[in-house]
Amino acid sequence: MVNDVARPPIRVSGFPHELPLRRRAAGDLPVSISLHHHRTGLLTRGSGTNARIRRRCLLYSDARRSSVLPTVRVGQLLNWCLRLAANAYHESNQGMKTRILRLVATVRLVVLASALQVPLVCHAQTAETYHARADQALQSFLVKFWDGGHQYLRNRFPDDGSLTGYWTYANGWDALMDGVERTGRQKYLGLIESFYLGQDEMGWFAGYYDDECWMTMALIRAYDLTGDPRYLNQAKTLFDDIKTGWDSTCCGVNPGGMWWDKAHTQKATAANAGAALAGASLYRRTEESSFLDFAQQVYGYWHSNMVNKVTFQVADHFETNGSKVLWKFTYNEGLMIGAALELNEATGNAGYLTNAQNIAGFMIKNEVSSTSYGKVLFDGTSSDCGGDCHQFKGPAYRYLMRLYSKDTSQKPYFDVLKASADAIWNLARNKVRTLFAINWAGPLESSVDELQDNAACVALSRFAQQYGVYPGSGVPANQFEAENATLRHIGLESTYPGFTGWGYVAGWNGDGQGIDFKVNFATAGTRELILRYAAGAGNASRAIYINRAGASTKLIFPSTTAWSNYNTISVSYDFPPGPSTISLIFNSSTGSSNWLNLDNLTIPPPGPLTVAVHGESALVSWSGPGLLQSAPDVSGPWSDLTNSPTSPLMIPSTEMDVRRHQFYRLRQ
Repeated sequence: MVNDVARPPIRVSGFPHELPLRRRAAGDLPVSISLHHHRTGLLTRGSGTNARIRRRCLLYSDARRSSVLPTVRVGQLLNWCLRLAANAYHESNQGMKTRILRLVATVRLVVLASALQVPLVCHAQTAETYHARADQALQSFLVKFWDGGHQYLRNRFPDDGSLTGYWTYANGWDALMDGVERTGRQKYLGLIESFYLGQDEMGWFAGYYDDECWMTMALIRAYDLTGDPRYLNQAKTLFDDIKTGWDSTCCGVNPGGMWWDKAHTQKATAANAGAALAGASLYRRTEESSFLDFAQQVYGYWHSNMVNKVTFQVADHFETNGSKVLWKFTYNEGLMIGAALELNEATGNAGYLTNAQNIAGFMIKNEVSSTSYGKVLFDGTSSDCGGDCHQFKGPAYRYLMRLYSKDTSQKPYFDVLKASADAIWNLARNKVRTLFAINWAGPLESSVDELQDNAACVALSRFAQQYGVYPGSGVPANQFEAENATLRHIGLESTYPGFTGWGYVAGWNGDGQGIDFKVNFATAGTRELILRYAAGAGNASRAIYINRAGASTKLIFPSTTAWSNYNTISVSYDFPPGPSTISLIFNSSTGSSNWLNLDNLTIPPPGPLTVAVHGESALVSWSGPGLLQSAPDVSGPWSDLTNSPTSPLMIPSTEMDVRRHQFYRLRQ
């Protein structure tokens, strides 16, 4: 499908022609073509038959003046244009004849491309558009693949009852965290912990060292985004197990490297580059030299033995007999790029950056497929890229983008990154269900697995973040969307309209199920909690806990009679200063019952703030908890008042600025 954007003129052999194409009925083509020689205008002169043909072929309508374009059949267009060209040819001098022949060839190609629905030009989108695409993709991924019952990701959509694997879960978790980072933590933040809890239930150790590397990197990312030491500590524990995979007795004439698996069947790039990347990442966050030493050891061995010194292809693995297997997969190059970048940032050694650039050069030349949007990353079609291959382009894209972000003058990188993001959306996306094909060049698929879907989400998120600033979620700061909170065995839905945000939580009618909202108050005090919900099956009830202490054993949510009807209830509780957790939990022993969909939690801001004049001083007072801030101007900068004063507060004139006015506000 061609983008709905006016196309600039493309000059070919002295002829400008515009083709703003929008597909209508099958075989029909809205066309705007100018067949006009820029010096003589010969093709637009004449009368009679030639002029009639010209009027049909010259269906030129400047897109800036007219939004209505005539519709013609592709065959008609070709016939009219060629007849006009033939008539003009016989009336022309030799130089003009040469130009007309070139034009005829151009028209044939233009019409053929249009008939095949091939976009001739890819137009730039705004940063807002790319962020909207990334959000739509990730939200669709989460709604379709999050399995609240198992606290894990499903393997397929439509659901076949199976769960995704350990390493693909780690990559799905990373795709979620791309969304958290891209939106500046305005969306998805609480789900980081949901994914952690899911893997904690499943167990942290796997039979493959490369799988453990993926999980270690996801844990480090979770730590970066939240600051929660649980994630970093778990990453360090997992990396201790990864280090046991190093072996210097096998294989071939130059033994060394990480085993791929604990059964010791081969040594693979995924485990070696992954260990180098994870080790260097841990060093940068802990400054423990043992992590960096191991990362350099593994990377040095693998780069010396498994990277072609001429082409810079990264071999996939070698067998126990020492034979090298050269399979071409984007994630081999992608992981080595990532490891080199991490080591470059850990050590400052520019040689690592050069290595990354060399390997990237191989990838963007040899592991791409041509599309109407440009060359896109490619590991094969749906028939020859099976199983784990569905995941590979996600990590490749991630680390190519990271390399590009270090030097944005590298246009060849950008061309592949942008073409891939555009092709994913326009060629690989099932527009009805927002699903993404294995091959980013298409064709569309209606049944997909978690691997290929999260790989597309990674690319769309990483490109949007690089392309421009996130425009904002549009959700007020005091409104906490349930779908962005921490879920405990609860599902995500967007089925019933009327919800705020991008969905709501559902599938909630059993012990052990609950949701945690994380809040932070500047001061202690009583806060009102307004809960928006739907109770289509009748009255429902839940227990509320504040910081794990029971606050209400049986909070009633009156029936809304239908799931598309929403209502609110309001309760108030005392909170300490600083962070708090508000939990709604199903506990049958205290009377919890019935199904409930929860949409959001709103906490009204403190106030109102009033000011009374007392001579040359001002008396500022407010009701409820809140921390007073002041600024010399309404636009800021705002700062907390010293010593956190309580209401009322007398402000003498000596504290006013030279303009004799000051602005005040309350923050929670």
